[in-house]
Formats: sequence, C-alpha cells, structure tokens
Amino acid sequence: MIYKSWEDIPCVSKDLHDKKFLDILKKHKLDKIKLVVPLKGRYTKARKWEDSELEEIIKAWNDKTSITFVSACLNRNPQDMIYKLLKYCKSKGIPFTQKGRSESSTNWNNDVRNCATELFESGLPAWKIATTFQVDFEHVEKEMFLKREHYGHDKKNPFGINTDHKQLVNKEFVKNSDIKIDRVFEPFAGEGRFTNILLETKSIKEIICIENNPETIANFNNSVTDKRVKLLEDDNLEYLKSASFGKFDFIDLDPFITCNEQLKYVWNNLKDQALLCVTFGGEYRRSFIGTNRKSIATRYGFLDLAMENKEYLEIVPNYFMGYVAKMASENNYKFEILRAVRYANNCRFWMKVSKEEASLCNRWFSSITESKNGGTYFKNLVMPRFKEVRSEIDQASLL
Repeated sequence: MIYKSWEDIPCVSKDLHDKKFLDILKKHKLDKIKLVVPLKGRYTKARKWEDSELEEIIKAWNDKTSITFVSACLNRNPQDMIYKLLKYCKSKGIPFTQKGRSESSTNWNNDVRNCATELFESGLPAWKIATTFQVDFEHVEKEMFLKREHYGHDKKNPFGINTDHKQLVNKEFVKNSDIKIDRVFEPFAGEGRFTNILLETKSIKEIICIENNPETIANFNNSVTDKRVKLLEDDNLEYLKSASFGKFDFIDLDPFITCNEQLKYVWNNLKDQALLCVTFGGEYRRSFIGTNRKSIATRYGFLDLAMENKEYLEIVPNYFMGYVAKMASENNYKFEILRAVRYANNCRFWMKVSKEEASLCNRWFSSITESKNGGTYFKNLVMPRFKEVRSEIDQASLL
C-alpha cells in the first residue's frame, strides 16, 4: 500500500537485508537510519506486478506523489513504475511528467554520499539507496553513475567518459555542419553542458530549453548565463505538439529515459533542412528486465524475452531507428545518419534531415527498413560501440 508519509512506512526486518549493506551503514555511523525496503543486491529476481499495484501508482501519479516515495512504499524500482506510467499515459492520450513528483535532495550530504558510494559499489541499486536516504532517485542515479570513481579502464568513470565523448561529437557535429544554425530547441536541456557548447556558434541567435527537474534547473542556471538562451520549467510534449515556438535549424532529443512520444511531433518543429540528434536512453540501458522489454515492444514493436541481453542490446537500436524512420516518413521527412555510437547506457544518433515529397519519402523508407519480428527494422545501421571510438576522447582535451 502507499502510505501518507515516510514516517508511516513500516521498518523492514533486519533478516531481510544483506549483511554487507548493514555493515557499510554501521561503518559510516548511519546504522540507526530507518530501512523501508530490503537491502538486496542488483539483479535480484523480479516479482510479478499485481493489478492493485498498477492502480496505486497511477493514483499516486495523478495525486502528484513523489515517485521515490511510492517506490519505497511498494518496494518497486521507480524506473519500472515510470514505464508502466508511460504506457498508461499513452493509452489515455495524456503527457507523462515527473514535474511535482520528485523527492527533495536535501538529505544528500558528504556523509550520505560517501556511504551511498560504498553501498553502490558493493551492489546495492541506486533506487534502494534513494529510498534509504529519502532522496530523489534520479539525483542518486546521476551521482552514482556519472560521478563514479575508481571504475573501468584506467580507473576512469565509464559513464562520465561516455558523456564526454558524446559532447565531443556534439561539438564536431555542429562545427562541421553545412547548415547555418540560427535557432536551436533542447526539449531535454539537462544541466546545460551542450547548451554552452552551442553558444560557441556565433550564428545562433536563440536557444529554447525545457527542463522540469528543479535541481537540474538550478544547475543549468548556474552554468548558462547567455541572454540568447530561454529556459522553461515545464514539460516539453505540449510545446512539440503545438509547434508554438516555430521552426528550428537544430533539435536535440536527449532524454534520460525515453523520447518515444516526442518523436511523433518533433517534425513539425523542424525547418525543411535541419539537424536532429536523438538518444535511445534509459529504456535501452534497462532492457535486461523482462517487463522493460515488454514496454519497449509497446513503443517499437520488437519483443524477444528469451534473447540473451548482449544480443538484445545489439539489435534493439535497429528497431528504435526503424521507428524514427517511420515517424520521419509519415511527416514527409527523410534523414541521413552522420554518426552513431552505442554507449554503455544509451545509443546516440546525429542526423541531417530534409523535407521531401511524400512519394520520395516512402521510397526512402522502403529502401532502408523492413518489417521484422513485430517492428520496423532499420537495415545496415552502422553504430560502433564506444570502446571502438574511445581513442577519440582519450586524445581530446575534454578529459
């Protein structure tokens, strides 16, 4: 059940926790903290969703209840709940949002972070760390993944290096474009790192940014001060549907989880010749979970629950791009993929798009895709893994 407050959630019996996590809490003198979910390692066997749980998360979402709090009440991964909510919102024709449903991060201090880092490195999922310390789960994920220390090749943070490489390619993509960029739209603005890269381009007169996480917005405002930038604290879907900002030379769809809904409407906001970046985000990274594969199937058609995760991760981006191509063609656009990279936690595509006659777009779509395994499969997708292009960032001054 979903309780009224954190204080109302019952404490979990100590024998339901892995002892190593309790020892870490004791080491950091945080063993008196109330534990409301079992502290078990990553990849524990999932349990079946009950209809009553789905009804509860939908009601809680409609009531603007913190997603982290609901995950604590139900002992459910918040990402799994979000996938369920995305499906619900799609069925009702309403936009999904996390605005007003984020937990505060005021409990996050150096002592908590140090303890959380050790818990995470020992195998405790980020969302369980969030429910333990009553902190927004996305804040914890970013802290644990993007700022992870002593991990990977040369003791460098692999997720941070992936992001550095993405920004390096972003910069080269803008610099080498043969399209004069006047206006840019960033519906998933984040903390403004790419925005600052864009501001180096003198031709850009306006950048419209949208973000709905208060803490991320605060970081954005501390990072970006140029008057050419307009930041809105809102959800981006209604703006994309209405095309109320007019046409843009460049749009970047770089979500933390998914831009599936946005891909239906982005075309009305693009000029006839434009640049488009798309990220296949957290839905890709978490596709080892069967329920998430089912959620991906509702968006992109492809479902295979038996396939090994390694093989699945290699093939599912083709269905994602097949969906992108389908949306493009239906809106009389075609595109050329100038660059694509498969990172550890997402896939990134840099494209040049052009508006064409419907018959030409249909021929283009038929030549690059095929119907396969319930979805639209993008043929001949060239997308190296990050390790194959890692040398680019190792040689760059970004690190």
